Amino acid sequence: MLPGGSGTARGGTGWRPLAVPPDLSRLGLRVGTSGYRFQDWAGRFYAPAASGSVREGGNSEVSEGGAAARWFPFYQLYFSFLELCHTFHQEPQARQFAELERRSKPGMMFSVKVHKDISHKGAWDAAEGRALMRKHAMAVTPLADAGRFYSFLIQLDEGVERGRRVLDYLLETASVAVGEGLDVHVEFRNRTWHQESVLQSLKDAGVGICNTDLPDLLHAFPLKAYATTGKAYVRYCGLNLAGWLASGPEGGSQRPQARNVRYDYLYSRAELEKRVRGQLLLLEKTGAVAAVFNNHVGGKAAINAVQAIHLLGRRMAAEP
Repeated sequence: MLPGGSGTARGGTGWRPLAVPPDLSRLGLRVGTSGYRFQDWAGRFYAPAASGSVREGGNSEVSEGGAAARWFPFYQLYFSFLELCHTFHQEPQARQFAELERRSKPGMMFSVKVHKDISHKGAWDAAEGRALMRKHAMAVTPLADAGRFYSFLIQLDEGVERGRRVLDYLLETASVAVGEGLDVHVEFRNRTWHQESVLQSLKDAGVGICNTDLPDLLHAFPLKAYATTGKAYVRYCGLNLAGWLASGPEGGSQRPQARNVRYDYLYSRAELEKRVRGQLLLLEKTGAVAAVFNNHVGGKAAINAVQAIHLLGRRMAAEP
């Protein structure tokens, strides 16, 4: 059984901390989760005593209080990477990132999901996109100056199909950050973007592609080991096909509980082994890999991320 097996996925008195995995960041491998402040992680990943009144979303990854103040230090015992997702709902603020940088351990790095007005507004106005990205680039200065910034993530809705106008918008918007020496990765969720010409356009513009693991949906962009820059990025959203179909289209008016059901999935040992092989392939291509688990319901993202690091550590030890 992997360290931190099924026994750690229970709440209550049966909780015990997962075995701390090796730090592989010096080898270019960074594994973490999308967000870390979730109430249902208490008693599963975090100790039960750490549970408290924590509001999901907002600036939850930056401003802490109460029992949850212990969560970020605990998270950093296990991981050297964190994808910040509160910025999807609230425009990023430099003061928030400065505080986050102050509380981070040596070697900790972050990616920042861009605000929904960049990725989900649907107007595809390049001038507006550039202006918004300029604000993002200024806001992450505390992380960038400290060497803690990995990349921006532009996550497209699954219903956004390939089109010249959208691609031009993405490249022009990303160019603002790229011009400042800040990486940008685009996550396509629709299969129509799965074209060699799209990959080449990203590569020519110095923009990365984010490989994404989704259930077996007819329209889903397939999970690959693509890299269009010197940094690789991969996200695992789980394989809960029934939950994904039941939750309806992304970006709708569903309650958070309805949207979150799609991310209720625990990867098996065999599934993790396959994904670890993909991470190592990306490492050969680039020398820098960020692997993010987004199957957050019930602490499953943290559990699978820890298990993946242990598997990577064993692979790296066996094949130096």
